[in-house]
Amino acid sequence: MSFSSNIKQELNKNSNLSNKEMVRNELLGYLIAGNTKVIKNKEVSFSTESDYNINRFSKLLANLDINHKIDVSRKNLCNYDKNKGHKKSVFN
Repeated sequence: MSFSSNIKQELNKNSNLSNKEMVRNELLGYLIAGNTKVIKNKEVSFSTESDYNINRFSKLLANLDINHKIDVSRKNLCNYDKNKGHKKSVFN
C-alpha cells in the first residue's frame, strides 16, 4: 500500500467527529480540492480512486446532518492493442 493510501486509511479510522468545527473544516477541504465540482448548486461531484475518501466524505456529510446520497461510478479504462485490433480493459 502506498504512503498516501496509508494516510487516507488512518484518517478514515478517526471516528471522533464530535468537534463540529473540525468536521466542517475537513469537509471544506474536500470541497475546495481540485477533484470536486458543484453542479447547478444542487449536486457535488467528488472524484477519487480511494474508497476511504468516499467513506470519509459520507461520514462528514452525515455528521453535519446534510442529507446526501452517494452514487459511485467507476470508469472502465481501456488500452488499445494494435496487434490484436481490440480494446483490453485495464481492470481485467
